[in-house]
Amino acid sequence: MNWLKNGIVQFLIKTFGPDGIFSSGQEGHAFLIGISEVVCPWHPYWDMPADYQANGNPLHEYHYYMFGRACGIVFWLFVIIPCFVLVMRAIW
Repeated sequence: MNWLKNGIVQFLIKTFGPDGIFSSGQEGHAFLIGISEVVCPWHPYWDMPADYQANGNPLHEYHYYMFGRACGIVFWLFVIIPCFVLVMRAIW
């Protein structure tokens, strides 16, 4: 069983470590923007300035942005909607 634990730890290090996904600020920032746009769908109060650069342009990491949007949809499906259903059952 120890080999399984070591294997999982090695997998996590290779996947999320310094050479894996989210290894740069741009990747994490693009993911955060994507998930935030889906979980909180209304427009931001302040628009982003045209010359805004947060550790480079985060949307150059477009695949992380789209992955964040997909995770936002999963969040809605598995967290928000079931909570809403539970509240509605408790009320009715």
